[in-house]
Amino acid sequence: MLRNVANCLRKPTRRNVTSCLLVVVLVLLMTGCVPAPKSSIPIADIALTNNHVIVQNETGFIWYHAKLTIDDKYTYEAPMMTAGKSSVPLAKFVDDQGHGYKRDRLSIRHLTIDITDTLGTKRHLSW
Repeated sequence: MLRNVANCLRKPTRRNVTSCLLVVVLVLLMTGCVPAPKSSIPIADIALTNNHVIVQNETGFIWYHAKLTIDDKYTYEAPMMTAGKSSVPLAKFVDDQGHGYKRDRLSIRHLTIDITDTLGTKRHLSW
């Protein structure tokens, strides 16, 4: 019995070598795979809490120079927003005079997002 095991280890069959190479090739191919972006058009889901604007970037692209504007008055600028969920405190939105957005006195009627995608294209989203 021990002799048979040693024989198998010294003389791999063509089938064993082929199977092993196939596994190695599949592993190499899988490690090089990166999920493709879902869309070249900016797609996002927007949600509001009492204190935050939650932006779900569903494009798969990073957004650069993102400018979020509430009711054409209060803005927040982010150098980058990654793919996935981002939460921005409402207190960071300011008007031209530097006054912060106060959720208790105001309600959001309109939200726009201006971004530059990874291809350098400027995009505009509106809710």
